[in-house]
Amino acid sequence: MTVKGWRLLGALVLALLAACGKEPAPAAPPRSTVTFLHYFTDSLSGGVGETAQAFNAQNASHELKAVSLDHEAFKSSIRDTLQAGNPPDLYSNWAGARTAAIVDQLQPIDDVWASAGLDRVFPPAVTQTASEYAGHKYLLPLTQHYIAFFYNKRLFAEYGLQPPTTWDEFLAVCERLKAAGVTPIALGARDKWPAQFWFDFLLLRSAPYAFRQRLLNGEERFDDPRVLAVFARWKRLLDAGYFNRSPHPNSLAWDSGANEMVYRGEAAMTLMGTWNIGYFTNAAHGWVAGRDFDFFPFPVIDPQLPRVAMGPIDGLVLPRQAANPAGARAVLAYFAGAAAQQAFSRGSGALAPNRQVPASAYSELQQRVGDEINRSPIFTFAFDLAAPPAVASLGLDAFADFLAFPQSYPEIVRQLAARAAVPGKTPQ
Repeated sequence: MTVKGWRLLGALVLALLAACGKEPAPAAPPRSTVTFLHYFTDSLSGGVGETAQAFNAQNASHELKAVSLDHEAFKSSIRDTLQAGNPPDLYSNWAGARTAAIVDQLQPIDDVWASAGLDRVFPPAVTQTASEYAGHKYLLPLTQHYIAFFYNKRLFAEYGLQPPTTWDEFLAVCERLKAAGVTPIALGARDKWPAQFWFDFLLLRSAPYAFRQRLLNGEERFDDPRVLAVFARWKRLLDAGYFNRSPHPNSLAWDSGANEMVYRGEAAMTLMGTWNIGYFTNAAHGWVAGRDFDFFPFPVIDPQLPRVAMGPIDGLVLPRQAANPAGARAVLAYFAGAAAQQAFSRGSGALAPNRQVPASAYSELQQRVGDEINRSPIFTFAFDLAAPPAVASLGLDAFADFLAFPQSYPEIVRQLAARAAVPGKTPQ
């Protein structure tokens, strides 16, 4: 071997020895897990999967693990896990009475609000309505939905119909459709909650908003003449044959039942939330918003009453006994951002509470939804999110009983009034 070869061999040996003596680079610390239990499932899945993946791709310290339950199972699970003291690190939850009912088992998120500058992100009206309880911030808003009629544009065009704005126009549209052999209104109330929108709007369009608030707070009785008038008006619609009769509303799902009737052209419209935008435009249906389907607000009954818009606001809450509150706060800050909220909007059809999401992120139909909300001086939550949970449960049961036996509404309302006065106690 030449001198040059010996020198090269020696250099390699020295390099190997140096490498053997060198300590390995320390491994990156494992990411902490943030558990998230939510109800964004099936037809209401929204953009939760996409947003969780984006968070995990960008965060080196925490990994978000999202677990879903359907709505009804979630309502029981959140109570059970909080009472058992083993909650996840985050829950989804509905703003309003359902958050107020568990606020003593939640952690305030005022620190997240301050550090992320969320007073600049969320409109004061949304913050006050959805996020603040007992003087502190407890819920981070994710989606703002709007309840309206969603209708099949082909059917309306075929029969020369325009979206009605008044109650008389609405009745005329229903009569024209019925005469043509088309079910005017599809109602899928198998899960009970879809029926509440009819009670809510018939009341909000015929009685002052302040009366409804007193009613839900227990300061008025459900057997008040103004409430009885709501059921009488609702019964006239049922008697006229404007709702689906076979299958009956109480046995029909809101999505695979009522929505599909509208999609197939068997029914012309359904009263539902803006999550229907995501439903009709998904890959399975392929409808184009504004071309194949559209929306119109619930018609005016009493023009003297201020306009009221209605819908849920979904959000995130942090349990007091969360195992990883630091990781949960990191997720909250991320989900408050414009990118995350835009993903939820795109997946669910909702408006983003974050006002930094640009108007260009919304479809033309969603922009018109925003206009309707903005021109309404009052935005309120639906019955089961505005009433205390015990009263909400009684009301949903009463609406289902009414749909089954509309002629018995005076007795159904009497029993509702008695039970709501003392929730959980059966009247004599």
